[in-house]
Amino acid sequence: MSIRLRVALVFALALAVAFALGGWLFISQLSAAMLRTTDASLAARLSQAGRPSDPEEGSKRPITNFPLVTGEYIAQIVDPAGHVTNSNVGTTPLLTAAELKRASHGQVALTQTFEGEPVRVLAGPLGGEHPGVAIAGYSLESNDSTLREVTGGLLIGGAVFVLVAGIGAYWLARAALAPVERLRREVAALSEHDTGSTLRVPGTHDEIAALAGTMNDLLTRLRRALARQRAFVADASHELRTPFAVLHGELELAGRPGRSKEELTAAVASAAEEADRLTRITDDLLLLAKGDEDKLSLRLERTDISALLARSAELARARAQAAGVTCRVDAAPGLTAVVDAGRTRQAVDNLVDNALRFAPRGTQVVISAVAAGPSLVIEIRDSGPGFPPEFLPHAFERFRRPGEDRARSAGGAGLGLAIVQAIALAHEGRAVAGNRPEGGAVVRLELPRRSVPPP
Repeated sequence: MSIRLRVALVFALALAVAFALGGWLFISQLSAAMLRTTDASLAARLSQAGRPSDPEEGSKRPITNFPLVTGEYIAQIVDPAGHVTNSNVGTTPLLTAAELKRASHGQVALTQTFEGEPVRVLAGPLGGEHPGVAIAGYSLESNDSTLREVTGGLLIGGAVFVLVAGIGAYWLARAALAPVERLRREVAALSEHDTGSTLRVPGTHDEIAALAGTMNDLLTRLRRALARQRAFVADASHELRTPFAVLHGELELAGRPGRSKEELTAAVASAAEEADRLTRITDDLLLLAKGDEDKLSLRLERTDISALLARSAELARARAQAAGVTCRVDAAPGLTAVVDAGRTRQAVDNLVDNALRFAPRGTQVVISAVAAGPSLVIEIRDSGPGFPPEFLPHAFERFRRPGEDRARSAGGAGLGLAIVQAIALAHEGRAVAGNRPEGGAVVRLELPRRSVPPP
């Protein structure tokens, strides 16, 4: 069932309920008003009961006359003994003995059925020197007929009114949802190849316009994500193609006849090096894929951070000496935090490797750690050329390098900083890259220290 039809049905149902309640209140008030009018008319007739037809003889004989009118009005006068002394409806009292007793002390109004018709009866004492009860009645058939006509008119008019209102609500909902349907058709017509198409935003400045703007923002984000995915696939293919080509060439050369033992050994060593590089790249890609799906597992435990940084500096000593650079660890002894030691070491090793690649000979790479409130801040600083300003916003994107040169010697596969960010996010921390005022790059890894390991 469409939204338009649901809106129209709900509106018509609510209107029908409201109209029914209003009609019921109107009929109830009309019936009460008509009954009050009847009671007033009967009270006026009762006030005439007991008056003499000839005022000069009023003191000479009992006054039991009552202005009887045939037709809709009925009247009786009943003496204290319960006998009817004057009536136009027979000699049987209209009221029971109990009701006559009540009427002898005050007016009594009630509705009875007389000869199959509803009758409104009003009874009261005659008063004065003539005891007894005067009874006046009026047929309610005309009242009931009027109420039936009014009720029938309300039913017919209400049904027509609800039907017309429901149709109007349907067309109004259709007109209101027409821009939504247009947006749906435009979105359905889009494809993955429409890189620049957007939805038309109506100039109404209402919720529909806001929806169109939000959908355009969503399309922009999806296109960016798709572009990043395509770039990732292209970059990964490029990175994997080079080691595969080298590996294929080395194996092809090794398979040629007449190769010496030394040449075969060199070819196998080169092939093994390329296989190691392929393994590192695939492992890095797998780690990043797990990070994207929030499935990067951590083994959190209390870790001696100063010892962890010293171990990273020790493993990088050989590369540092080859590059003419020294590594210095600056961390307070006994500094601890609840982290995954292996993943944290991996992030620090990647940052140290990047620093050694760009640090000038004769300089230092500083590996520091400090507790800053609830966070652990690890920094790796070098004295190299630093990051280009245009590179900083994209420093942690995959296959991004500070330059256009894609040679392996210029920056590896371009996954190191992306892995650092993935590890930081898995720890619910963050990674920040920047340049030092005195020159050189600095990368900060901010991780929560945690007082105890989580379960």
